[in-house]
Amino acid sequence: MSIEKHILIVDDELEIRKIIQEILKDEGYSTSTASSAKEARAEVKNKKPDLVFLDIWMPEEDGISLLKDWTSQPETDFPVIMISGHATIETAIEATKLGAKDFIEKPVSIEKLLASAQEFLAQSIIGEDIFSHLVQNTPAFKKTLDEINLLVKQNNIFVLQAEEGTEKAAWVRALYLSQYSDMGELQKIQFSGEERVENEESAALYKALENGNNSLVYIENIHKLSETEKSNIREGLIASSKKSKAKIFIGISAKEETAFINQEGFTELNIPPLRASLKEIAQILDDAVKFFVEKDGHGYRRFSLAAQNMLSKYQWPGNLRQLVDLVQSLLSRRDKEIVNVDEIQEIITLQGPGGNILIENNILSLSMKEAKKLFERAYLTRQLELVGGKISELSRRVDMERTNLYRKLQSLDIEYKKKKKTTS
Repeated sequence: MSIEKHILIVDDELEIRKIIQEILKDEGYSTSTASSAKEARAEVKNKKPDLVFLDIWMPEEDGISLLKDWTSQPETDFPVIMISGHATIETAIEATKLGAKDFIEKPVSIEKLLASAQEFLAQSIIGEDIFSHLVQNTPAFKKTLDEINLLVKQNNIFVLQAEEGTEKAAWVRALYLSQYSDMGELQKIQFSGEERVENEESAALYKALENGNNSLVYIENIHKLSETEKSNIREGLIASSKKSKAKIFIGISAKEETAFINQEGFTELNIPPLRASLKEIAQILDDAVKFFVEKDGHGYRRFSLAAQNMLSKYQWPGNLRQLVDLVQSLLSRRDKEIVNVDEIQEIITLQGPGGNILIENNILSLSMKEAKKLFERAYLTRQLELVGGKISELSRRVDMERTNLYRKLQSLDIEYKKKKKTTS
């Protein structure tokens, strides 16, 4: 079982604190916030954080002074990452000399923020989620997982090729949980595609490989790198694999470039699409329902025979991700115990929240601006429902950077905060 990492966010701007907190919570971190140095000290006294994001310019006492105070005491030896929108090079150098682990400029890049958190917390992806659960427990998936494990024992670098929605990271996570958890940690490295942080992200990768505690390292978004950096990474991985004991996995989609596959020392691993397991669809659906019933306290719903037959013939273009989206959406509707064909058809066709909101009789009478707003609200509301309220998944699904996504949801008055479970 993974230990939840706790992050303290110190910034005098409420909006920045809220946005950073939402993003980190969405990634599975525990968080707390402070608007001043005084509040930050109180939060640290209450609970020692594993990492602090600290703004430099704050009223009464600035972040540099607070950093100096913390680094002078052995009991406050947590890593600190500085954040500022007006800092000079001299200030950044001073913060680094005082012990700051990194420096992030405002407006904050979400990818940079998460990369820093990942690097200094060595955040693993070892916890079982719905996807790794299904991979480990569904007979068809488990057979493929066992076949992959045989290849893993014989080689060191692997290219995971699969369609979108197959959840490649979950396969690595399932492999780790079933075979490698007692040998070390699982580390995830995700490239952002931003030129200005390429070197930093590559350095984080090599650091992960050099870390003797990592048994598996999973790499995502290698296709976003420049051609020069891809070549460097390719050579670097081969060199590292000869020294490191960690198994290296590179996730790519079938549509992305496949340059790594044809390289000596790289072993191709193909993950089959969900349509290859149509005979097991009914069992996969039921397993997914039971997982969420147990985990989130949803009421159990069962599929009618007609619904099972329909979904066993469906080609699942969105693969396992689509199936899980479907189940989550169905479980949010508690008025009926039986899931019928009509209800499934409504979700699969990705209609608006009301089933027909995008084709209302009066839509042509609206201005372009009004119609656009109506569409955006319907579209994002429905997508949010399908991803179970997870902003990180919504961001990926609609291809919108998370800071902009939060602002868009707020402007459209869409409730995106996760609802807390009530206890009786």
